[in-house]
Amino acid sequence: MLILLNKSHYSMNTTKKTAVLLLFGFCLIIQVSGQSNDTIVNKLVQYVSIVDHFSKNLPQEKVYLHFDNSTYYQGDDIWFSCYLVASGFHKTSTLSQTLYVELLNPGGEVIDKQILKVENGRCHGSFKLSKLPFYSGFYEVRAYTKYMLNFGEETIFSRTFAVYDKPTKPGAYEEKSLMKYGRGSYPVLRKAPVKEKAVTLKFFPEGGNLVAGVTSQVAFEATDAYGNPIEVSGQVIGENKETIVRFKSVHDGKGVFTYTPTKALSTQKNKADKFPQATLDYKEKKYTFDLPAVHPQGIVLKVDNLSSPDSIGVSVLSNNDTPSGIFGLVLLSGSYLHEYMMIDTSEGKPIDFRICKTNFPAGVLRLILFNSQGQILCDRLLFIHQTEKLNIQAKMDKKSYNPNEQINMQFALTERDTIPVETTFSVSVKDKQNDVKPDQDIQSNLLLMSEIKGYVHNPDYYFESNDSIHQRALDLLLMVQGWHRFNWAWVDDTKPFQLKHQPEKGIEINGQVVSFIRSIPKPNVKVSSLISQKDDSTKLFNSFTEYFVTDSLGRFSFNADVQGRWEMIFAVREKRKKKDYRTVLDKLFSPSPKQYRYTDLFSHIPNPEEDNPIVTDALLRAVNDSTAIAVPKINYDSVAKKGVQGKMLHLKEVVVKAKKHSKEKDILENRSKSLAYYDVYAEQDKVLDQGGVTEDFLGDFLVKKNKDFSWLYHGPDKILRYKTKLAFLVVDYKMTYREESFNTPKNLRAECVKSMYISEDERSIVNYVVPIEWKDPVEGPPSLYGCVVFIEIFPDWNSPTQPGKGVRKTWLDGYSQVKEFYSPNYSILPPEEDYRRTLYWNPSIKTDKDGKALIQFYNNSSCKSFSISAETITPRGVIGVLKK
Repeated sequence: MLILLNKSHYSMNTTKKTAVLLLFGFCLIIQVSGQSNDTIVNKLVQYVSIVDHFSKNLPQEKVYLHFDNSTYYQGDDIWFSCYLVASGFHKTSTLSQTLYVELLNPGGEVIDKQILKVENGRCHGSFKLSKLPFYSGFYEVRAYTKYMLNFGEETIFSRTFAVYDKPTKPGAYEEKSLMKYGRGSYPVLRKAPVKEKAVTLKFFPEGGNLVAGVTSQVAFEATDAYGNPIEVSGQVIGENKETIVRFKSVHDGKGVFTYTPTKALSTQKNKADKFPQATLDYKEKKYTFDLPAVHPQGIVLKVDNLSSPDSIGVSVLSNNDTPSGIFGLVLLSGSYLHEYMMIDTSEGKPIDFRICKTNFPAGVLRLILFNSQGQILCDRLLFIHQTEKLNIQAKMDKKSYNPNEQINMQFALTERDTIPVETTFSVSVKDKQNDVKPDQDIQSNLLLMSEIKGYVHNPDYYFESNDSIHQRALDLLLMVQGWHRFNWAWVDDTKPFQLKHQPEKGIEINGQVVSFIRSIPKPNVKVSSLISQKDDSTKLFNSFTEYFVTDSLGRFSFNADVQGRWEMIFAVREKRKKKDYRTVLDKLFSPSPKQYRYTDLFSHIPNPEEDNPIVTDALLRAVNDSTAIAVPKINYDSVAKKGVQGKMLHLKEVVVKAKKHSKEKDILENRSKSLAYYDVYAEQDKVLDQGGVTEDFLGDFLVKKNKDFSWLYHGPDKILRYKTKLAFLVVDYKMTYREESFNTPKNLRAECVKSMYISEDERSIVNYVVPIEWKDPVEGPPSLYGCVVFIEIFPDWNSPTQPGKGVRKTWLDGYSQVKEFYSPNYSILPPEEDYRRTLYWNPSIKTDKDGKALIQFYNNSSCKSFSISAETITPRGVIGVLKK
C-alpha cells in the first residue's frame, strides 16, 4: 500500500505497515490491493467532497452583538453594535447585507424588531423598553440573517437580559423587582423550563463510545436541579463493591477519569443492581448513576491537545473483535474544512500520530472519524487558542471626577503591543455602582459559545488566562458539549440540506400567486406592485412601481433599498384581465421562541457589602419550594425563585400623592394593566401570508385569535363571552352603554381596528361602563364582565381601503431608522439630577493612523468609578477586548 505523509504537518509512531492516508485538497491516487478497498476509498472521498462543497460553496455566517449594559429597567434603551463574520476564520462577512434583530418579552412574543443594513460587516441599533403592557422579567434579544436560518435556528445569536420594574424613586437602581417567569398575564409562547433531579451526573466517553477492553478517557458533568454546576467527588464500583476508579470534578462540576471497561456485564435484572456503577455523596446524601453502555466492538478516538503548544496528538484504538477497515477523518472549524485524511486499521494495532495546529484558526476545532457508509464513529471537539490578538487600552485624564464633570478618555489599539491599528470599535462606559458584569464578550462568544450548545457558567473564565489550568478546564468543557454548527446529517443524507434563503443584498420581497380556493400556484401571470410612503400628513411622499411575471411555481422576487414602513399593493392580471388570485408573501420567517432553561433565568446581582450572598429567611418564604435550599447561592434564580442574589432590601410603605389623571394618562394606565395586545391589521396580514382567510368582524377575530373568547348564543342573537363571563368592549376609551358593548363585536369590521388591549382589571371595567339601573342591587360590572377590550380604531373610522379583485394590500418594512445615543453637554446645559447608568455609548469609533481615539462625555450626578467595555474584530478576524 502507498502511504503518503507530509512530515511538516504530521509524525507517526506505529509499525511501518500501518497506514494513515493523508489528503490535502487535491486528487490522490491510492494504490491498494483489492477492489473492495478501492470502493471504500471512493466512498470516503465522496463524503469528504460533500463536506468540502459546504466549506467552499455554503459558508456560514455568525453575528455577535455588543450591548451597552448587562441589565435594564423599564423605560431604558438597549443599545447594541453588530459584528457579522464568516464562520471559520471570523473574517468580515460579505454575504448578507440585511440583519434582523428582535426583542422578545418573557413570554416569547416579538415586541420589537430592527432591520439593519450591514456595511463592511457592521451595523447598530437600539430598542426602547416602553412596550405596553410591560412585564418585568427576562427578555431575549436575538439577531440573524435570513441566510443563517438555512443552517438551523441554533446558529442565531441570542442573549437573555434581566429587565426590572422601574424604580419607585429615580436613580434607586438597588431596587431590582422582577416578576417570576410565567406568573404574568402575558401569553407564554415558550415551553416552560424543565427542572431536573436534585443531582444529575452525565458521562461523556471521549470520542463518543466505551468499547470493551479499550482504555478510554471519560469526562463527566455534575449539575443540580436548575442546571447549576456542582463540585463533586465519587467512585466507580464493581459488582463486588470494589472501587475501580475514583473521580473528582476539576472546574464547574466537570472532570475526567481513565477507565477500561470489561466484557463482563452484570446479570442482575434489577437496574439498581447493575454494575459497574458510579456513586457520589452530595450534601449528606448518596446518589448512584449508571455508566454509559459498553460496546463489544468499536473504535475509540483519543485526542491530546494539552501536551504540546504546536501539535495535537491523536490515537485510534480498537479491540480484537473490531473488524479492520479504512476510515475517514476530517477536521472542521465552524463550517470550514481544514484537513482530511484516511486511516487504515488493517494491522489491528493502535495508530498514533500528531497534527500540526499552528495553521488552524482560533476557536473550536472538530475531529470526525467516519466509515464508508457516512456514519460517525467518533467525534471530538477541542480548542485552538489565539496566536494574534488586538490590545485595547483606555486612559483617563484624571483619577476621579466630580458630578456632571467632563470626562476625557483616550483609547489606543495595537497589535503585538506596539503596532498601531487603524480600525473601528464599539465602546460602553457605565456607572460601576450596581453594575452587573456580563459573562460573555466578543471573544468568548465568537470563538466558543457560537460553536457549542447548552449552558456554560461564566464563559469568560476560559479566556482569563492561557495557563494549563484554564486550558484543562476548556478541554473538559468541550468534551461534554455535543453540538456543532455543522450538521453531519447533511453529509450522510439523513437530513438533506435545503437552501431556503439566499444571502440578502437589500430588503428582499418574495411571494407566490395562488388560486383563491385551493391555493394552486399560478405560473406566468403578470403582477404589478405599487410601493408608496406617506408623510405625517398622510400625503404621498414617495413611490415606485415594479412589474414582473411569476415563474413556473407562481413565485416572484425583488429587492428594495428603502427605509421605514411603506404601503405595498399587488395586483394580478392574466390575459389583461384582473384575476381573483391571492398573493402570499414570505414574511413569516422569524424563528420560534427558544425554550428558556432555568440557567437563563438567573440574575447575578453583586453585593458590595458581602463576598458571599446570603439567602435570607424572607427569600426562602417567597420561594415556597422545598428544594430551594439546594440552589447554589451564587446562582440564585431571582425569577424562578422570586428573590435576588445579594442583599435583600425591604422598603417601607409609601403613600403616593398625585393629581387626577388626564385622559392620556388614563389610556397609558389602561394599556399598562392589560394582559394582551393585538395589532389587528398585522395579525390579519399574517393570516394571509399563512394561506388562510381573514375575519370580517372584530368578534370573529377575537374568537379565532384568543381561546378565552367565544360566542354565547341567545336565540337569533349572539354575545361575546370571555372565559365564564361577558366581554365589555370600549371604543377609543369612551364611556359605553351595555347595549353598545353587545353590538360592537358583531358590527365593527376588523379592518377598522388599529389595535386592541385586553384587561381583566376590575377598576378599568367599572370606569367605562355607563351607570344604569341594575336589576340586582348587588350586581355590578365586575360580576357581569370578565374583561374589558379597549379598541383603538383608525382616525375617523377610516379603515384601509378594501382591496379589489386580485389585489393584496400590505406593507413593506424597510431598514430601520437608527437612533443616536444622547449624552448631555453640561458645558451648555445647567447641571441636573442625572441618573444615567450608561454614561457613554458609541457603536463605531474609528482610530487614527496611530491607533488612537479620544472620547468625551459628562459624568452623572453620583458616579465615582467607571466600568469600561470596548470590543472589536478586524476585517481579517483579529479580536480585541477591553473590560475593566
